[in-house]
Amino acid sequence: MATAAVRALMEDANMTVAATASTEAGVAPEIIGSKIRMVRRSLGLSLQVVSERTGISIGLLSQIERGISAPSLKNLVALSTALGIRTGWFFDDGRPGEDGDRDLIVRREYRRKIVMENGTNMSKELLSPRRDGALQMFILTLEPGGSTGEEPYSHPAEVGGYVVRGLLDLWLNGRSFVLRTGDSFSIPPNCLRKYANADPQQPVELVWSIAYPDRM
Repeated sequence: MATAAVRALMEDANMTVAATASTEAGVAPEIIGSKIRMVRRSLGLSLQVVSERTGISIGLLSQIERGISAPSLKNLVALSTALGIRTGWFFDDGRPGEDGDRDLIVRREYRRKIVMENGTNMSKELLSPRRDGALQMFILTLEPGGSTGEEPYSHPAEVGGYVVRGLLDLWLNGRSFVLRTGDSFSIPPNCLRKYANADPQQPVELVWSIAYPDRM
């Protein structure tokens, strides 16, 4: 779990990001990378240690930290777990919102967004007002051909999802499912999973919720 000193540095980083963030744009790779580097250094972790914890090569970690490469969803989850922070923290929190409700409400025009690269064709919009809350919600969109990749991954949190529109291929611990508009699902903690857009022409859109355990 991140220390109080690291949390203070996180807030400082958010204020810096706020000065450059655009309301329309998603979070740029260099912003995500700078946050990863800041937390890693604050925890006294070398690239070698983070590489061993995540299975991400040192070369790719260096590229992610420098904003040359954007992390895939699987790598972003692995990094957040290794650094003891939640994935929602990588989203820019610098947009203005309305002072009276921003701790409880996210207005549509102020959603924070990450566009995944590395061929995943995926984007995530944070719906939760608090990045550090135990429950976080996203809108996850996979464009045609979008997926989490060939290799399954796991996460220590419990996940739930609802298919708003489209067709989703979902694999859980080796079992495969096809979900359609209106279907919902639950993924237990540490369950191996991967998923993909099953429609070659239309995007699939999900409401995605993550319930984090207390230790994260």
